[in-house]
Amino acid sequence: MPLRLSLIALLALLAHPVTAQESLLLPITIQADRATVSESLGRSEYQGNVVIAQGLLRITADQVNLTSRDKALSVIEATSNADPDSKARFEQAATGTRPKIVATATNITYQILTETLLLTGSAELSQGADTYQGETLSYNLAEGLFKVESDGTENNRINLIINPRPKQ
Repeated sequence: MPLRLSLIALLALLAHPVTAQESLLLPITIQADRATVSESLGRSEYQGNVVIAQGLLRITADQVNLTSRDKALSVIEATSNADPDSKARFEQAATGTRPKIVATATNITYQILTETLLLTGSAELSQGADTYQGETLSYNLAEGLFKVESDGTENNRINLIINPRPKQ
């Protein structure tokens, strides 16, 4: 009987979806070619095919800088190299309240505490079936607030594809 109760409890835990906030408590895994870590300054730099994952979050880039405050990760900065075909990538898996987010740009800054993304340099963000493109894009994930801008030239305008939501 105790084994059966343990299995039921384990299945309930596995079935419980991880939220974005809960994923902050999960371990961070980092893969890179090189790393420089300063625990006293709360900064670390990773270079060369960097892959960072934590719960629902995955970031890939040529270089990633992590900043911590009070021993908690607060800012992630991801940068691609000079190759125009190379972009930094931010992915956050779907949650019960938000579809999957995939963002690419030359530079990505993620403010963890405010759940704010800043994408600069050929920015593109997909959330579910919707797509947002511009030279710069900021998105507050918690509030669902977007700001998309072009570089001001006639040939570089913003592009949005927003699909109608079904009635509930």
